[in-house]
Amino acid sequence: MMKGFEVISALKKHLRKDDIIVSSNGNISREAYHVLPRPQVYLRGSMGLPIAVGLGLALTNPKKNVLVITGDGNFLMGLGSSTTAAYYKPRNLKILILDNMKYYTTGGQKTVSSVINYAKFLDSLNIEYTDSKRASQDQIEHDLSELLGSETFSVLHLHINEGKKDLDNIAWHPEEITDRFCTRLAKSS
Repeated sequence: MMKGFEVISALKKHLRKDDIIVSSNGNISREAYHVLPRPQVYLRGSMGLPIAVGLGLALTNPKKNVLVITGDGNFLMGLGSSTTAAYYKPRNLKILILDNMKYYTTGGQKTVSSVINYAKFLDSLNIEYTDSKRASQDQIEHDLSELLGSETFSVLHLHINEGKKDLDNIAWHPEEITDRFCTRLAKSS
């Protein structure tokens, strides 16, 4: 299994220039900020909201892929957004769940991820779902490519090892993140 930072680094070669990335708060946003093309939507202080934000962007930008990168804790805290996304089913919305079964950013407390049957939950919503348990790096690369190339609303659930890079926080305040992202979006439209 890979660590979250390694998965985010592997994403780089699978992204298209105009893909929109929404990264959940905490380590995932810091890692995306330091590794992936900028600017994107880096959430800060918004636990449980990445899918809601991604859904809004997918519905208003139907010609662009929207990739939501979220942790298991963030995903579980925002389950209502998953059901709303399943209702609208935007073909351009892709969700990547990095699951280490912990709220890693806040000290490593356990999530309830180990007792959730993601396959049954997402299948009940008729969402295309791939689960990569203990996958090799080659399999993860393949799954990332499939996720980003999918023509339907899709979820990739990756089980990852604990561990993070010691990275500086995002240098921008939320207002600056929004302004930079909106400027980029306007230029690419």
